[in-house]
Amino acid sequence: MHANTHTHAHTHARTHARMHTHTHTYIHRERDTHTHTHTHTYTHTHTHTHTHTHTHTHTHTHTHTNMHAHTYIHKFNIHY
Repeated sequence: MHANTHTHAHTHARTHARMHTHTHTYIHRERDTHTHTHTHTYTHTHTHTHTHTHTHTHTHTHTHTNMHAHTYIHKFNIHY
């Protein structure tokens, strides 16, 4: 039996940036106008980790000339 175990780890990093701009106008008197601008930036980072495991099984049977069947079992793990 031929067993292969593959483990894949994928990390996805997504950054979301949102910018909000607020403008306020204040009139105190007829000749006095004040404008206030506020800018807010929001940044969000999302990290997603996905792990995939794949298992493949292969069976190999070898027959010698003396009609005795031998089965070789190989097991090895590959980690990425």
